Amino acid sequence: MKILMFLIPTLMLSPNTNAPELSEGRIKEVQKTKLSEVINVSADDLWEIVGPGFTDAYVWSTAIDHSEGKGEAQFEGATCNERYCDVNASGFDKISEKLSLYNSENRELKYRAFDGLPGFVTLAENHWEVIDLGAGKSQIRMTITMHMKPFMGWLMGGLFQKNLDKTLNSVMEDLKIYAETGEVSDAKKKRLQKLAAKKAA
Repeated sequence: MKILMFLIPTLMLSPNTNAPELSEGRIKEVQKTKLSEVINVSADDLWEIVGPGFTDAYVWSTAIDHSEGKGEAQFEGATCNERYCDVNASGFDKISEKLSLYNSENRELKYRAFDGLPGFVTLAENHWEVIDLGAGKSQIRMTITMHMKPFMGWLMGGLFQKNLDKTLNSVMEDLKIYAETGEVSDAKKKRLQKLAAKKAA
């Protein structure tokens, strides 16, 4: 089972990464922070892809087959309030997300999934931050927070976390390739070919 969280995106594990733990109350909380490799484009150029390009993630991400924005933007600089995605993930079809933070000056955004998740997931939130390294280089930092109901959370937590890591790695690799070259990754090309063949059948 995989789950898509973008906002989603070769990685190195940040020292801030937390192991799954049971939070106060009857939920299991999983929080992970990951930092991308250095991306050889400016912070402004990278932000254009993940910020103003929030609704167009399907263009470069293997994890998303189609995405579109809906609703009047509630944050300055944002192009929509919600994003609806057709996802490439086993056991999932569509995921709906709502922006809860969008700050162009700080180059950061946060969104929360509100539909399309498994019943045992009560919260799924992703925080994206573009880090300016200067000299035309940047990074993406992602912090994902998830709450799961206790029984299924403990039962499925290990598998869920493993597949979450795999999805995040894929998304960030796709993003790095697209930002640096303007071309989609080989994985995305293969996915597009598969979708085209399916449509033609």
